[in-house]
Amino acid sequence: MFDIHYLYFAQGLGFISMFLAWWANAQRDDKALLSGNLIASGLTAIHLGLLGSPLGMVNQLLNMGRFFSSRYYRISILAPIFASLAIIQGFLWAEHWSEWCAVLAGVIMSFALIYCQGTQLRLSILVSNICNLTLSLHLHSWSGVIYQIITIGMMTYQLTTDTHYDKSGNEPTYNQALAK
Repeated sequence: MFDIHYLYFAQGLGFISMFLAWWANAQRDDKALLSGNLIASGLTAIHLGLLGSPLGMVNQLLNMGRFFSSRYYRISILAPIFASLAIIQGFLWAEHWSEWCAVLAGVIMSFALIYCQGTQLRLSILVSNICNLTLSLHLHSWSGVIYQIITIGMMTYQLTTDTHYDKSGNEPTYNQALAK
């Protein structure tokens, strides 16, 4: 028998994760962006597992590894390892084309989180969220759909304003911007 309380709990957890990830994605500092998304990925893994998507859950667990590695250990070999794990999970669990879009997002973020900073990192997050939106729509993840649409808007705004990020992801000061 279907328990509506179970659904509300799963969706509520997704909304908590969504707000935390929005906070993280609004940060100008790459380290805060990575740390916030690390925690949000853990909550999202539980959310997607409760909604019945083993691929989505494992993908978010891999995201935790990606964000952790990018935050603390930027080791080049990790990018192809994480990308390979994303592809393997696709072959194991993907049953719908939208799940392959999530796999593609995982491959993109595997490389972006190790090799990109600042503007390139935010562009990768934008593309990844466009891919992940298809899975959220397929799973009827209310928080996922809202999260991806708002995050796509946030990243588009950040990327189209005159703000240019330095290598650390920080917004330059007025004098630094003039010097460029």
